[in-house]
Amino acid sequence: MRSELRQQLQAMLEKARRSLKAARKHWHEGDYDFASVRAYYAVFHVMQAALLTKGLTFSKHSGVISGFAQHFLRPGIFPREFGQAITKLRRDRETGDYGYLLQISREEAEQDLRHAEEIVERVAAYVEEFMSKLAGER
Repeated sequence: MRSELRQQLQAMLEKARRSLKAARKHWHEGDYDFASVRAYYAVFHVMQAALLTKGLTFSKHSGVISGFAQHFLRPGIFPREFGQAITKLRRDRETGDYGYLLQISREEAEQDLRHAEEIVERVAAYVEEFMSKLAGER
């Protein structure tokens, strides 16, 4: 069971990192809408991984975001400012995915990317520490 959990968490972190890499690529290519979309998904995947460390899963984006706020932001495990960044990332993801007349600017996408990089780095470190403890409990 622990091995399966570690594998799942590792796969989630890898997907988050791949999403960040794709976000950077889109940004460098001038595709700011999709850069913001991928930045959001990078954060979404690490939030899911963090929640899984507590045995929690959610079927909707809103559930993942509110669960992350409840279990990680409110208790102070991560800075509350992450909540504002996540809200902006989600709004920009919706614009990037569904907006036809509205588009994400270069500056907005750059800010989204910076926020995503910080959140992914911090949350991934938390998840990796959890996995390390799990490995030591054999």
